[in-house]
Amino acid sequence: MFFINEDKTKYVSVGFYPAREYQPLVKFGAIRRGGSKSLILFDDQVAALADCLPAIRDSMCVGGDRVVIKCERGKFRLHTPKRHRSSRLFVGTEYISLTQPDIDYLLRVFPILLQHLRDYIMALPDALSYVTSSLASTSFVEPQDNASTIIDYPHLYEELVTFV
Repeated sequence: MFFINEDKTKYVSVGFYPAREYQPLVKFGAIRRGGSKSLILFDDQVAALADCLPAIRDSMCVGGDRVVIKCERGKFRLHTPKRHRSSRLFVGTEYISLTQPDIDYLLRVFPILLQHLRDYIMALPDALSYVTSSLASTSFVEPQDNASTIIDYPHLYEELVTFV
């Protein structure tokens, strides 16, 4: 998990999502007084976001050309209005606002985030194999010797026990 802002109220993380067939997805979240919001992006939407971030940052820079930037892929949209100093990251009708410092930080961590997502995609077969064997067991299952090392198997097992 990467916190996007200093007060740790916005974050981005990569993980397997049991409710979505254990697909590796990227979640953007915002913690607010009225409740939390989270937006879940698929890998193609994350790639679109990575492509758009530099243009978004450039349009928000002081002295930069203030132009409307729109980036869309499916239900995902990133929109920077011409007269505002923030962007809105949408999935459907839900959104999270991103300020220029948020965008600057995302640009710095995005290569790491993309690598995490690629690692999770590569580990998906091991995760699915582990899920199948764990659901058929009544106690913790040790992962195979050649299983992916990026998966926290004890945590995954706890989620499986809680999820079922």
